[in-house]
Amino acid sequence: MIDTFNEHFLKWVNSACGEWSYPEPSKAYYEKVNKRIPEGVRTLIGEGIKQGIILTHGHKFLLKGLAPMKGPYSWFSKNDSVREPNPNWEYYIQAALYAQLYFAAKSKELTLTFEDDLMDLALYNGNKLLVCIEVKEKADHIQKLISGIKKYQNGVDFVSPDRGNDPLRKAKYIINRKPEYFCGYSIGARFDFRVVFINSNSFRLERDIIPWM
Repeated sequence: MIDTFNEHFLKWVNSACGEWSYPEPSKAYYEKVNKRIPEGVRTLIGEGIKQGIILTHGHKFLLKGLAPMKGPYSWFSKNDSVREPNPNWEYYIQAALYAQLYFAAKSKELTLTFEDDLMDLALYNGNKLLVCIEVKEKADHIQKLISGIKKYQNGVDFVSPDRGNDPLRKAKYIINRKPEYFCGYSIGARFDFRVVFINSNSFRLERDIIPWM
């Protein structure tokens, strides 16, 4: 499945370079990508493409099961300073996780979503939010986010502006949407929590194992 990813990645790069009038990237560009996107992630994306879960067109992608108004999403951002497609690294992790969870969710008659308001992925049972998942490329980044969210556990101030304050945004989401579980996910690390609600604006993240993932 790594070969499937590699073949498609080359097509995505060529599509982006053609659209943005960039030259063909050097060998070093692909070496950098392979270093930052490990084999397991590439395998899951390749499997997702083979299974028809990840649907690609040009350098953009859609995901099977999403509402019609969702997407498309781009594998790259423009980078005119170096004239190379800049991979949107977290999308690769998100798409890989979506592909990994897709059939498990379907077998349990759960709905899997991507870019669920302020969270990266989510699992629903009907209208009930079971799990919200936040994805970062690196483990220390997801740990930092979780630490930040915990600072607001004892009282979420909805009046405080949250622009540029991702932990506060996530805390507001948790209070508003009331998930049963929260998951922080990255390459090489996963942190599962049960969400205990104390009152209308406070909650507690308790270490646990999420039963649907």
